[in-house]
Amino acid sequence: MDATKKEVNCSAIELALSCPHTPGFGLMAGQGDAAATERITKAVKEVTALPIIVKLSPSMPGEVQAAKAAEESGAAAINMGNTLGPGMRIDIERKKRMLAFGRGGLSGHAIKPIAVRCVYDIYDAVKIPVIGTGGMINGVDAIEMMMAGARQVGVGTAVYYKGLDAFSQIENEMNDWLDKHGYKNVKEIVGVAHE
Repeated sequence: MDATKKEVNCSAIELALSCPHTPGFGLMAGQGDAAATERITKAVKEVTALPIIVKLSPSMPGEVQAAKAAEESGAAAINMGNTLGPGMRIDIERKKRMLAFGRGGLSGHAIKPIAVRCVYDIYDAVKIPVIGTGGMINGVDAIEMMMAGARQVGVGTAVYYKGLDAFSQIENEMNDWLDKHGYKNVKEIVGVAHE
């Protein structure tokens, strides 16, 4: 093996084409359109047999076209959800930007309705699985995302507020809701808002 290469044991590769605040990468490098999504996905597919998950941002104009381009270029799934932005905060006592880079993505519960709408729109446009991320703090949020079309959900906001117990809390809340409404498993609710 080449000394510059390292073996990595992983099941898939996520291409985060959607970072809204990193110069040279993501949206600030013009990676936020269908043509760039197609070009990058194809280039990665040429060098790996691993499944590729393309992560898009709600900030991305034309996220549906980008998702379709990713699918046509061989992506195994779409992760719809990243931060919005870039945004900025100022520390008024120091009179300086709070983040070292100055700009950062807006995340948290406030972006969930936008992420849900993006998942909903992409679900209608592609056949590959959609992973819904963005602002979920409880089981109801996860169920809403799945009804929009997500087959899986990603959780970050809840962990920030509740710690690692967030995962079991969300699972329990989802199971309680599914039982109460007569569903046998979570697969039965994926995309039901489209019916």
